[in-house]
Amino acid sequence: MSVDTSFIEDLPAGPLDAYRKKAKFDWKKLKLVFEDVNLLKTKLKVWNTLEKDPIFQRPEKGLSTKDQKRIAALQLQKFRKYNLMPNNLQKESMKNRGRYLMAIHEALSEAYPSVCVKQAVGIPLFQNPVATLGTERHKHIIEAVWNRQILGALALTEVAHGSDTKNMRTTATYDKETQEFIINTPDFKAAKCWVGNL
Repeated sequence: MSVDTSFIEDLPAGPLDAYRKKAKFDWKKLKLVFEDVNLLKTKLKVWNTLEKDPIFQRPEKGLSTKDQKRIAALQLQKFRKYNLMPNNLQKESMKNRGRYLMAIHEALSEAYPSVCVKQAVGIPLFQNPVATLGTERHKHIIEAVWNRQILGALALTEVAHGSDTKNMRTTATYDKETQEFIINTPDFKAAKCWVGNL
């Protein structure tokens, strides 16, 4: 059976060329043994798209932490505008949606880890609890996430124990009378900090 590897670019010339020429196998075919062809094409699409955009170019010198965060936020905004995730993705099975999102995240994490984290927190980590714990009245939030209208944030981390969910001390208790949640943070050690994407 013939395998199409024409969409995979050749590796750049370098010091490993002599060893690559001695190989008794086609590395591109081997790559397709380990990676689904459609998911690999998705990754290549991400890399090729971002490679052409000036906001994704590597700075010539080191940046301050503040500038790194600012640029990562701008990169995330730009990434979302590229519409690399199809609008009907939320209608796919959980398995297919998960595989597609992982391909996107793998592509981002290899080249732009800060953008990858912001993307992961802002979409699946935000959307999944709303989808699984919410009701019909929350459906518009899920659709807004997938349509790139909103981006979520996550306030899980507490001062005393990071994101160890079993030891979280902040509680949310529903008050039937007022139909509100009463949030109780008992002390500073339970304070929320390091809010992702805020």
